Amino acid sequence: MAIMHIDLPTLMIAGSFVTAISGAFLFFAWLQNRDAPGTLWWAGGNFVLAAAVPLVASHDLVFGVPSTVIGILLLNISPGLIWAAARSTNGRAPHFSGVIAGGMVWLFAFAVPLIRESPSTQMTLNLAVVAFYLFAAANEFWRGRAERLQARWPLITLLFLHALFFLGGTVEAAAGRLPIEGTLTPSSWLGLIHFETLVFVVGTAIFTVAMARERAELRYMAAARIDPLTGVANRRAFMETAEELLKSTRRDGRPLSLIMFDLDRFKSINDGFGHGAGDTVLKCFSDVGRNSLRAGDVIGRPGGEEFAVLLPGTNRAAALVVAERIRIAFAEACRSLDGATIGATVSAGVTTAVQKSTIDSLMSDADEALYRAKSEGRNRVEASGPAETGALAA
Repeated sequence: MAIMHIDLPTLMIAGSFVTAISGAFLFFAWLQNRDAPGTLWWAGGNFVLAAAVPLVASHDLVFGVPSTVIGILLLNISPGLIWAAARSTNGRAPHFSGVIAGGMVWLFAFAVPLIRESPSTQMTLNLAVVAFYLFAAANEFWRGRAERLQARWPLITLLFLHALFFLGGTVEAAAGRLPIEGTLTPSSWLGLIHFETLVFVVGTAIFTVAMARERAELRYMAAARIDPLTGVANRRAFMETAEELLKSTRRDGRPLSLIMFDLDRFKSINDGFGHGAGDTVLKCFSDVGRNSLRAGDVIGRPGGEEFAVLLPGTNRAAALVVAERIRIAFAEACRSLDGATIGATVSAGVTTAVQKSTIDSLMSDADEALYRAKSEGRNRVEASGPAETGALAA
């Protein structure tokens, strides 16, 4: 059976066209979602690669040696842009020096007469640089795996496999077994690299856009569950989390305590100092609350100047200590604002779940204790239930 031979420049030009289309796809995806700068970096990598390939493929036809030098320089910069895309996707600033470092290494090497006169050495260096950047990009995506995005894994796989092909090509070129020009077979390393590159540029374009959309959807979902002023859970999110925690703690036989907080005389703060000051006091309480809680605790803002805290694995006595700690810390943090004495304080009601508790009954019990704290002078903590009643007063 005859082995099919493919003209290398023809294959490279076809690959350049596909790469340019993929770059355009990424660019227009970025125009629709500019919160995903990694998409733009990757589009740049594809555009640079698409421009580089004709310069290298056509050196025997029109452009001459200088165009070949520029083409190979661009071939070394393209994976640097992909590495920058991976860093940007993880929220890490890309370094321009890192992007162009591979191209600069090749230029300095080309200035050495021994390397300039050895096409196989140039090819070895070029392939090694590309492989290094691809492995680095795969590593960047791996580092961000804590963010559970499903499209991340196909990208890591494609980058790693693409890097392996270039690493294999590096070994072949160093051994002098990689054809530099003319025709090639699909089974040769250079042929495999070019065919695999077509899969890589199309696949990564699809999954890069998919990951950007997936992240945007997760952000929208998270934003719908967060109170925009204070950054804590809104009422809907808090109640859903409370239901889940109540079920799990009842199943595990652990205690679950709830604290309801209400800022004292909050209307007078708004009236006397303005709504901006009131917003600052609300944010101050949320900051104090978050800093006073453990990682598994939950704080939310059911509405207005009211906040709620869930303490899984915490009995009533320990919850009273937590509430008192927050009360004292808040009074100290909001004693004054911009030189004006505000003296903001908070009252709290504490309750602990029993076997028959529901979220509604817990909220009701905590509200009763909170009402008692308000009626007995404010700036204090009360617990629900006759056996536990007794204030930790200011």
